[in-house]
Amino acid sequence: MKTCSAFRFLLAAALLLAATPFALAAALPAPTGPAGSVSGRLFDGQTQEPIPHSYVVVLRAADGRFIKSVETDADGRFRVTGLPLGSYTVRTTVLGYHALGSVVALRPARPRQALGTVVLVPANMPLVARANRLAWARRTPAVAELVPVRPVVRVRS
Repeated sequence: MKTCSAFRFLLAAALLLAATPFALAAALPAPTGPAGSVSGRLFDGQTQEPIPHSYVVVLRAADGRFIKSVETDADGRFRVTGLPLGSYTVRTTVLGYHALGSVVALRPARPRQALGTVVLVPANMPLVARANRLAWARRTPAVAELVPVRPVVRVRS
C-alpha cells in the first residue's frame, strides 16, 4: 500500500512539472502587431536640472498591471520601447518628489508618444507649489521645448 501511494505522488509531481511550461506560456500575453514607445525627460521643478538615474514605470491603464520600467540616463531622458498598442499609465518613482502619472494611448496612427519635459515637484516645496504641481505637467508644447535655465551665481573674491 505504501508503494502505491508513493508511486501516485511521484506520478502527480511529474505531471505537474511537465505541465508547468505550458501553463506559463498560456498565461503570458504574446506580443502581436506593431509595438509602440513612450519617451520623455525628467526635470527638478525647483532647480530646473535633469533628474538622472530614476525610474519610470509603465502600467496598463485598465487594471494597473506592471508592464515595464526603465531608468533615466544622466540627462534625465527615458525611452520605453516594445509596448503593444493600447492605453498605459506612465508613472515616475523618484525618491523625494511627488509621484506623477499620465495616461498615454498608443494607437496604430500614433504608436510613439513623446511626453516632452516632465517637471517633478520636490516633496519639500511649500504647499502653494504642491497645489500647482498638476499645472507644471499640463504646460503647452512651447514651454516643454524650453531649455532649463540655471541661476547665475556671482562669487566675490
